[in-house]
Amino acid sequence: MFKAIYSVFNLRLFIILIETIIVLKLYKMFSIKIDIDLTILSIAIVFPLVFSITSAYQRRQDSIRHYTGFRNKIIDLTNLIYSVDTIKEEEYNTLFKKLLELQNDINNILLNSINDKVASKKYRDQRKNIFSLIIGLKHKFNEREKDSIIRVKNELFYDIEMLNGIRLHGTPLSLRIYCLIFIFISPFLFSSNDFFIIENFSSDTFSLIVSLTISFILMALYNVQDYIENPFDQKGLDDLKINSLQVEENECLDF
Repeated sequence: MFKAIYSVFNLRLFIILIETIIVLKLYKMFSIKIDIDLTILSIAIVFPLVFSITSAYQRRQDSIRHYTGFRNKIIDLTNLIYSVDTIKEEEYNTLFKKLLELQNDINNILLNSINDKVASKKYRDQRKNIFSLIIGLKHKFNEREKDSIIRVKNELFYDIEMLNGIRLHGTPLSLRIYCLIFIFISPFLFSSNDFFIIENFSSDTFSLIVSLTISFILMALYNVQDYIENPFDQKGLDDLKINSLQVEENECLDF
């Protein structure tokens, strides 16, 4: 519950709300008025912010798709090996163990943001080892089995490369910085507007309420984007549930 609240109500939000109040007081004190169309504000901030949120959400969805694909390919590959009549239990268990080691390394890379070159080298070395292990058994496969096993192995490492690509490349940093800067500038643009005149209601009070609401919405949306930006770090409420998706040792088939 606290995590959900903090994802919206963090330090940035309180700073922008305090800034909005200060700007309103200064504008009133010095009789400053800036006549600006709020449509321009929406184009300058809301559209890029929505695009940024959409991009971050798409990264999350892609990470789910490729991690579940990675999981399924581990099961598919071991099932294909298991279905070969001449495969021995030891050979099957060796491959299953290698794939679990690969999965543990991938989880470690995704969760702990390991150095890019070190991470890439580690799982690419494992790719060669797993391929060598499969090639060492190829005399036991017929052509159909061989094609299926190699295809699934390639698809498995395709999902790994996609997961690593998602980890390395977030939504454009320049766009996120642009949104954050304009959100902090925005109170200077809309705080001097007389939004509406309501009978028996102070226009200053109403301007304060509207200005604070706009600041709250803009920064809350930015915070949402920030929390779904990295689907692997386990800091956001909607991050990839790796522990629930990973292949477990008890999924190894018995001979």
